[in-house]
Amino acid sequence: MNSNNGPPRVLIASPFDAAGVARLQEVAEVDHRPALRGEKLEAAIGDYNALIVDSETPVPDRTIEYAYQLHVIGVAGASLIHLGVSAARAQGVEVINVPDPRTLALAEQTFGLMLNMAYQDGGQGLANKTLGIVGFRDVGREIAERARAFRMRVVVHQPRLTPQLALEAGVELCELHELLEVSDYVSLHLPSTLETRGLIGPNKLSHLGPQAYIVNVGSLDALDMQALLTFLEAGKIRGAALVLPSTVEPEISHPKLVTLPRQMFQSEKAGRDIALKLAKKIIERLHQRRAANPLSLRVVPLDRMLPHENYDPVRVNELAKRLSEEATLVNPPLVVEWEGNYVVLDGATRTTAFKQLEYPHIVVQLISLDDQRLALHTWYHAVCGPAADELIQHLENVPTIALEPVPSDKLQKAVDAGEALCSLIRPDGTGFLAREAAGASPLQALNDLVAAYTEVGSITRTLNTELRILLAEVPDVSLLVIFPQFTLLELLDAATAGELLPAGITRFVIPGRILRLHADLERLKSDEPLALKNSWLNKMLADKMARRRVRFYQEPVILLDE
Repeated sequence: MNSNNGPPRVLIASPFDAAGVARLQEVAEVDHRPALRGEKLEAAIGDYNALIVDSETPVPDRTIEYAYQLHVIGVAGASLIHLGVSAARAQGVEVINVPDPRTLALAEQTFGLMLNMAYQDGGQGLANKTLGIVGFRDVGREIAERARAFRMRVVVHQPRLTPQLALEAGVELCELHELLEVSDYVSLHLPSTLETRGLIGPNKLSHLGPQAYIVNVGSLDALDMQALLTFLEAGKIRGAALVLPSTVEPEISHPKLVTLPRQMFQSEKAGRDIALKLAKKIIERLHQRRAANPLSLRVVPLDRMLPHENYDPVRVNELAKRLSEEATLVNPPLVVEWEGNYVVLDGATRTTAFKQLEYPHIVVQLISLDDQRLALHTWYHAVCGPAADELIQHLENVPTIALEPVPSDKLQKAVDAGEALCSLIRPDGTGFLAREAAGASPLQALNDLVAAYTEVGSITRTLNTELRILLAEVPDVSLLVIFPQFTLLELLDAATAGELLPAGITRFVIPGRILRLHADLERLKSDEPLALKNSWLNKMLADKMARRRVRFYQEPVILLDE
């Protein structure tokens, strides 16, 4: 299993140009096994961080389930029809592809024909017209992408196209006769088979309206040429175009028929270009996604763990006692790496208990600061217990705090503008701003304030600032404490400086939460070097993932408590 200290591993399971292989070998261990399929691919894929295949190589959902270290799948081609795209994305695996230059050229040539026909006929353009694509593979998908850019409606007939792929491509599935009836432009991309031979004959052409154009990009055998000529002559079709192999001469001609030779590219050069472009993309993704293992778990030194909030010593002692009696760490703390340390987002109690028990190391889950799903929100405190006036009087005795009565309509503005530590609102709607006293640190003052009302009352965390609704939920509330919205950068800088927020204020939405790890505490407490412990962790994860014994939540998890 690849570790963060070694090079990433890339598996190429399809034919791939040697130039692309060589480029990948500059930064990764590369295994080129061009005929790997089925169960053999399933057995091998778990050892790799990247997979490269062509458009014809099947990589179904089942295979992707075994890819517990995979960061990225690269497809040499435009079509993703043989790839379990949704399964890959659900497992956090990025899918990228590089279309064949010949595919792109043919798609552009086809679209150019449509543009020419549109503007030769009164300059109507393509916007708001309907394009029907018959045969939705590499070229068809590229044409659909360009048609959407021109604000065309795209309908597709492809017997083996799944609704899911149609949705991803932004197109509508329909039967062939329906497609022909609604389309202003029809683009044919059918292969030469017994099933398709003569498929678009007089019966099918009769479904087209007199305003319709037809472009045949696929097999010439699929389109009945004589029937096409008859319909053009009778004015039942507005125009047609054939894109022909350069060695084929058209058998028919008509003023409304355009024939063009297919643009050709040297096959060897095209394959090399695809391989080099895909290799470059794969390398970029691997640089972005390096981690100790696929679940971003790592054994780290406890002396580099920094909490961001205060903790309850009673809870720490209780957890330390329980850890002394138990054999495993069930749920690893969540951290972000910041200026050479690990700032704890969730798990301050666990981290402090481990330190109290003098563990040298702990397993953590690394959360990327670049992940846009990571979000920091703020809890508010509904304080219950003493009456509001009694509680305010108690808080006025805190030496680091200065309270100021302020009209209710100005409270939130002052907090949002950073003019106060927080606002305190009584059930009757009147309120105060809390500021740090002269010479006091703002965070210390905020901690003293929270500690003071926690000492005499009980706290219910809430997101509700509407007193009427809050009083219905918490009838005995004495004060509603509204804190400012902290930013993640403020939190990280404060933790690095050793300044902690009060407990129970921050609320994180965490992507990809890992639960029920059950890491061996005896192993973590041993004097074994850190590198060997990480190697042990990686092997343990490989075994657990292979047996489906780790619960991984790809969707965001809202963390409410330890």
